[in-house]
Amino acid sequence: MITLAILNQMEADGVADLVIDSNCFWEQAPLLKDGKPASGVWLVTRGGSAMNSPKGYNLHSTVDFYVALANKPKTEYVHQQILEWIINNPCFCELTDSVGGITYDFKNVRIRPTTTPQNFVVTENNLVVKIASAEIIYDIN
Repeated sequence: MITLAILNQMEADGVADLVIDSNCFWEQAPLLKDGKPASGVWLVTRGGSAMNSPKGYNLHSTVDFYVALANKPKTEYVHQQILEWIINNPCFCELTDSVGGITYDFKNVRIRPTTTPQNFVVTENNLVVKIASAEIIYDIN
């Protein structure tokens, strides 16, 4: 859910004109839409450390932001906007919202850039893919 909270905040902040389920997607198979190569931005969560955190404090997760657009300069622009957003928003006191009838409430959310799995690839339909990654540390209220 922390990835969804981050995605909602990015949309609310107007990062690179991202719109959820239009050009920005959450936890779907990276770079696929309806089983076919697509274009847009995907947020995908890598492993976290929930089992090692007492009482829901200082939970860790890593989110990869996959950017794949037909226009190479636009891909670079969106990738840069995401990196700038991560760097310029190192902390949120609280991220609270409701999505699909599920409410989330995260406190003391910290975001910092981290190593990407592979920063440049090309999809089957020849879209350039850039990846930005962020470590997220947060508390569950």
